Amino acid sequence: MKIVLSWLRQYCDWSWSEEELIEKLTMSGTEVEAVHRSGFSGDSKTFMTVRIDSFIQHPNADRLSVCQVDDGSGALRQIVCGAKNFKVGDVVPCALPGAVMPAGFEIKDSKLRGERSSGMLCSGTELGLSHDQDGLLILSSEIKPGTPLNSLFKGETVVEVEVTPNRADLLSYRGIARELIALGAKDKKFVFPVPDKPGADSPWSVEVEDKERCPRYTARLLEAVRVAESPSWLKEKLQAIGLRPVNNVVDITNYVLFETGQPLHAFDADKLEGRTIRTRQAREGESIVALDGKTYSINPTDLVIADASGPVAIAGVMGGAATGVTLTTTRVLLESARFKPGQIRQTSRRLALISDSAYRFERGIDPMAVDLALQRATEFLREIASASVAGPPVESNSLATNMEFVELRPASIQRILGYAVPAMRVDEILGALGCVSGGTGFRIPTYRPDLTREIDLIEEISRIEGMDRVQSTLPRGVAPRSVADLQYDREWELRRFLNGLGYAEWVTNSLHPRLPEVSNEEVVGLMNPLTEDYAHLRSSLLNTLLPCVQHNLSHGADGIKAFEIGTVYRQVKGRAIEEKKVLILGTGTEKGEHWAEESRAFDYFSLKGLLEALLLEFPEIKPGEEPGQVPEALLKAYGIKVPLFAVELTLKFSGKKTSPRYSPLSNFPPVRRDLAFVMDRGLHNEQILQAIHAVNISELQEAVCFDVFQDDKGEKLANDKKSLAYALTYRSGGRTLTEKEVNGWQESIIATVQQKTGAVLR
Repeated sequence: MKIVLSWLRQYCDWSWSEEELIEKLTMSGTEVEAVHRSGFSGDSKTFMTVRIDSFIQHPNADRLSVCQVDDGSGALRQIVCGAKNFKVGDVVPCALPGAVMPAGFEIKDSKLRGERSSGMLCSGTELGLSHDQDGLLILSSEIKPGTPLNSLFKGETVVEVEVTPNRADLLSYRGIARELIALGAKDKKFVFPVPDKPGADSPWSVEVEDKERCPRYTARLLEAVRVAESPSWLKEKLQAIGLRPVNNVVDITNYVLFETGQPLHAFDADKLEGRTIRTRQAREGESIVALDGKTYSINPTDLVIADASGPVAIAGVMGGAATGVTLTTTRVLLESARFKPGQIRQTSRRLALISDSAYRFERGIDPMAVDLALQRATEFLREIASASVAGPPVESNSLATNMEFVELRPASIQRILGYAVPAMRVDEILGALGCVSGGTGFRIPTYRPDLTREIDLIEEISRIEGMDRVQSTLPRGVAPRSVADLQYDREWELRRFLNGLGYAEWVTNSLHPRLPEVSNEEVVGLMNPLTEDYAHLRSSLLNTLLPCVQHNLSHGADGIKAFEIGTVYRQVKGRAIEEKKVLILGTGTEKGEHWAEESRAFDYFSLKGLLEALLLEFPEIKPGEEPGQVPEALLKAYGIKVPLFAVELTLKFSGKKTSPRYSPLSNFPPVRRDLAFVMDRGLHNEQILQAIHAVNISELQEAVCFDVFQDDKGEKLANDKKSLAYALTYRSGGRTLTEKEVNGWQESIIATVQQKTGAVLR
């Protein structure tokens, strides 16, 4: 919304500087995005007006003219000009030698094609005053030659504000004025005309098919209209906010739109068929050529304004070119209406047609402004276009003027803002915003539908008083950690753990094409995928990681150790189930060549060792499957030619993390004893260790297998047997162990191992 400050001063006045005005608007919630200053600020001695005394065609150039101009000095000045839109006696702007143009170049006394040129006759574009490039800027003939341009084009200050969707009332000069008056500006008590009462004897009638989408429609016929160029004050106001003046009728509707916030539309009544204007649903196959010259196809979801022949306007968005007001128009049907905001928003977005009217209708307009704007435009048409009124306005529904009541308790103001506001000041603030005090609360004006609760009124008070008055306070207490917080923390601990072991984290898209090898699974597919390459949600992290493995291997990676933490999806009885998983994979070289040791390839035992360490650190993680090699058929489908080992785990953290326990180092010496057992080759080391720990000796600090012996020839040990040697370390935290008790423990361990595994002491 662009606000011309001189225009705004018609409704209120202030003594603040521009900077203070901007600060007050911004701090009250109406952010000022930019400040534009129009007009001309060039040097008064080098930029002035001249009158063209005579001109002839340049003898050496077909497109140039040699002009003799009067600059007010008493002698004629010769200037070569390329424009064609002037005549003798015209007053035009001129830049004399030494003038620096807005584009940055300097005017010099020079020769053009052999003819002397002592200056430059200027267009509005060259002076930065307009975007009209059709020729010289022709000024009023009453202006004397030699008048400085900066005295003629003093310009305007235009403030551009950002209006939030809930403050549609600020999309008008009336609304901005109310805001400034509440902030301390002086109310000029601008009096708008009292609307005429609608009557049944109007020469036109209106019909509304859907009163929900068009709650109210009014129109008025004006005759003997003289369509012409608008007066300069009206054109200047519209140009300052970026609008192009059209004619006095159209310009009046635009002026009233920005003044009151109520969109209007003027039809050429002689181009309408019949005597009834209808608001109806569009019909299949209908189209309309709008005022912008484009043809729009409309469908039954749109609302149109129609006469007996068909649509003449897209309701609330834009009028039709066929019934637009032109210089030949003598009878005007003036429309003022309300439409359902959602309806206008839907049509405007579908047609990609954004207009000033649609922008306001889709945010909601003041019901009271419908009649007010119609009467305001009528008065302007009488004054500027010499129009005569043909009967009273005609309406579809009578005006509803109910004002909602919102209770406001003084105690609530102090409790929420932290400071007390006197009742008189509350009445002053809310009264300036249009609220009417009554009983225990206030009646809300129709242009503020956003005020529905007590807290809304308190916010208005705080805005006007200043948000900086609200004292900052520290929050009481600390928000408890949720299960989601703990889950998040444990996931990051898992990331750091795997990173520390040399595994890189990969992050992939959860969407992928349907894979042949999982075609029988109940995968979750998208109903409307953007492409077939992203048509399904992954049922395993492996679905999206395998392409990354292939990409890295094909680009020269000799070893990969990676993991991903992400969500997988599967269907269970027609419902999509989400699960958080972690997948760890490895392939190629795990350790490179080194002078002290040989290189080592990533294999099953690499993954198994990692999994054992992982489950010790994160006991709440449950393996989804055994670690192992990815099937060759699946690798072949992705062009992977080396073995790949992977394991996928389900992340179901309990939400409770056990605090680590620390024990002090013992000051007493350890005792080590070695035992060697002979057993069948099919017996595993884990079975022996389980038997050793089954004795449950608290002083047994460690049991480690340090030697494996097998004799395939059977000379020292039967070839179907093997020998495992264990180092047992005993230590007490509170005393020195005796030989007798250690021997007793050793005998208990030997007996238990023999009983549980069948192994015998070597």
